[in-house]
Amino acid sequence: MELYKSQKPVELKQFLTIKDIIHTDCDLYDSDTGELIFCFKKNVIAKELYNIDKKVIKYSQQYSTNRGDAAGVTTKEGVQKGMLHWKNYPIDVVDKQGNPLPENHTQTTCFIKMKDGSVNKRKRSNQAMSNSIGGFDKSNVYPCRLTNWTRRNLKEYRSVFPICKKVSDLYFSYVPDKWLKQYEKYEQSPPEYTIPDTNFSTLTINCDFRTAAHKDAGDCKDGLTAFTVKDLDNFKGGELCFPTYNIGINVREGDLLIFNPHIIHCNNELKKEGRLSMVFYLREKMNLCNKP
Repeated sequence: MELYKSQKPVELKQFLTIKDIIHTDCDLYDSDTGELIFCFKKNVIAKELYNIDKKVIKYSQQYSTNRGDAAGVTTKEGVQKGMLHWKNYPIDVVDKQGNPLPENHTQTTCFIKMKDGSVNKRKRSNQAMSNSIGGFDKSNVYPCRLTNWTRRNLKEYRSVFPICKKVSDLYFSYVPDKWLKQYEKYEQSPPEYTIPDTNFSTLTINCDFRTAAHKDAGDCKDGLTAFTVKDLDNFKGGELCFPTYNIGINVREGDLLIFNPHIIHCNNELKKEGRLSMVFYLREKMNLCNKP
C-alpha cells in the first residue's frame, strides 16, 4: 500500500502528459482522506477471456460525439475526425447562429458548421472512438434501456460476459467493501439491464481514445470502476493517469485496474495505435428503473 498526497489543482478538459508511470502491482490511497485512488494488479486476467466477438471490436472503432470533457475542448480538427470523406463535412466549430467560436473558448460541446454553410442543430463534442454497451439508466429524455447496439446485437454482446464476470470476481477479491456497496444497487436494478453474475450494468469500449482530464458522470457513487485493455496491435503509450497525484499506470492486456472514477483522470498520448480499453461500471440510477 502506498499513500499519495494530492499535489496540484488540475484543469478539466485539457490534454495532459504524466511522466511518473507505474508498471507493477500497486494500491494507492489519498494520504489525507484515506480513500482508495486505485488498485492495480498485473497479469490476473487470462488471455482467452479477451476473445470477444469481432462485432464488439468493430463497434469500439465507430466514432461518437457525446464524450464531453473526456474528448477535450472542441476544435475543427476534433469534430472532423472520421468525417472528412463526407461530401458535406464539418468545416468549423460555431455558436447556434453560426459564428465561429474564439480560439480560446473552453466549450466541450458546440454546434458545427458544414461545408454547404448549414449549421448542424445538435451540439457535439469532438469525435472519439468510444461507445457503450449494456444497460443505461433513466434520463430526462429516455427510459431505462439497453443501448441500441446492444438490443440489435444480443448474441455478440453476450461474448463479453465471461470477461465481465472475471473482472467482477477480481474486484470483489481486492476491494470487497466497495464491491458490496455497488452490489446493493445492482441487486435493486432490473436484471434485463445489468450484466449477469457481476455487479456491473455497462461496459464502455474505447479504441485509441486519448481522454482529456475529466471525471466520469453517471457511475455508481458508492462503488468503483474496473478497467482493462485488449491489445490489438502492440500499442505504445496511452497510460491512464491521475494528474492530481501526478501519477499514471501502464495497463496492458491481462492487467486489471480498479479505480475511483470521480477522481480526475486522463490518458497520455498514444505513440502507437491498437489500444482497446474496456471500462466496467454500474450506472448510478439503475436501481431506480422500476420507480415512477
